[in-house]
Amino acid sequence: MSVEEILEILDKNIIIIGIPVKNVIFAILTLIIGYFIAILASKYVKKVMLKAKIAEILAEFSSRVFRVFLIIVIVMVAIGFFGVNIGEAVIGISVASGFIIGFAFQDTLGNLAAGFLIAITKPFRVGDYVDTAGKSGKIISVGASITKMTTVDNKRIIIPNSKIWGEPIVNYTALNQRMIDMRIGIGYKDDMAKAINITMDVLKKNKYVLKDPAPNVAIANLGDSSVDLLVRPWVNTNDYWNAKWEITQQIKDAFDKNKISIPFPQRDVHLYQNK
Repeated sequence: MSVEEILEILDKNIIIIGIPVKNVIFAILTLIIGYFIAILASKYVKKVMLKAKIAEILAEFSSRVFRVFLIIVIVMVAIGFFGVNIGEAVIGISVASGFIIGFAFQDTLGNLAAGFLIAITKPFRVGDYVDTAGKSGKIISVGASITKMTTVDNKRIIIPNSKIWGEPIVNYTALNQRMIDMRIGIGYKDDMAKAINITMDVLKKNKYVLKDPAPNVAIANLGDSSVDLLVRPWVNTNDYWNAKWEITQQIKDAFDKNKISIPFPQRDVHLYQNK
C-alpha cells in the first residue's frame, strides 16, 4: 500500500459519525500520551514541593489536583479532534463532572480537603499523642486522605481525615510541660495542714516535678467520706506518666509513715426489728 493510499484512507470519514479516521487516531493518541504526561508531571510537581520542604500531605494534595487539571485539558484537546466546539464542551463536561464528582467522590474529596487543612493548621505532628474522633493514640502518619494512629496497647487505628477535622482534637504532647491533676482523700480526723505539708514535701523532693511553675496542694472538697486534697505538680511532658505513678506511690508511703489515713467510702446500716 502506497503512502498516497494511506493518506486517502485517513482522510475518509468513519461511516455514521462522519469524522476523518486520522482525527480519531489523533484523539486516541492524545488521550494515551497525555495521560502518561499528566502522571509524570504530577509526580515531578510533588518531588519539587518535597525538595522545597513543603509538608508531604500538602505536596500530595497539590500533585493530585494538578494531575486532574491536566487530564481535563487533555480530554478537551482530544474532543477538539472530533469537531466539537471546545468552549461548549468545557461547559458541558464541567457541569457533568461537577455532578459526578460531587456525588461519587464526595467522601474522597472531603478527606482530601480535610487533609489539606490539617497540613496547613498542623494540629498535631507524627509522634504526638492525641484524642480525636473518639479514639486515642500516637500519630504515626498523616496522609492525604487518612491518618494512622497506634494505641498504647499497640493496635493500629486508621481514621479518615474528614472525621478528624470535624471533631475536637486534644493534643497531649504538643507542649513541653504538663500539669498532673490528682485528688487524694484524707480522713476527717487527720490534720489537714500536716497532710498538705507532707504532700508538698514529697513534690519538692521528686526528681520529675518542676520548680517553675511551682506545684500546688490545697483542700479541694469536703466529701462524704474524706477531705479531698488537690495535688497539682508540673512536669515535662515526656515524664508525665512516670511522674504520676511515682508521686502516687510516694504520697501513699509518706501518709502511712505519718499516720495519715486514706479513707474508703463507708455507710452505716441500721436494722430495726418490729415487736
